Amino acid sequence: MKRVQSSRGVSIVELLVAFGILSLIMTAVISFYIEAGAVSAKRNVVSDRLRRFHLGLEKMEQIIREGRLVDIAPYRLTLLKLSDLSEEDGFPNFAPTPIQFISKPEGVVSIFGDEEKMILPFEPGERVIFETLQENPPEPSKKYLIALELYYSGAEDGRSDLLFRRTINLEQYYGTP
Repeated sequence: MKRVQSSRGVSIVELLVAFGILSLIMTAVISFYIEAGAVSAKRNVVSDRLRRFHLGLEKMEQIIREGRLVDIAPYRLTLLKLSDLSEEDGFPNFAPTPIQFISKPEGVVSIFGDEEKMILPFEPGERVIFETLQENPPEPSKKYLIALELYYSGAEDGRSDLLFRRTINLEQYYGTP
């Protein structure tokens, strides 16, 4: 007696179910991949912004740390910087002309005499604010904590986000009232 082998095929319903399950899995994988790419791109933008701020701050920090505060406003920091002959008879020798760091809409610039130099360029919506932090109680040594704050106001809801804040110790120049 001869056996007949049954050749069972795949029905159209089984194919549709398998295709449906495969399409659900692929949709989930692709949407996860797209979302991960968007999060990574946003993180790169914030990381680039902070990297630019660090580089600009490094340019300013040496002068700020060695200088003496003359005046501070939210968008302007005026101080005396050490001259080329930084010390004379054991005392700091400051340049007669003050240096200013000004936060303009296009970036932070330094102005020393007639020379204006871009220190930290901004992208739209960015702003640096200079702020004095008060000590409780204030010390008679006239040392100040200066906060440099990088804000971004490009959010759709119009709010400003503080992206970075750094504090620097600075002494008040005693020659001013």
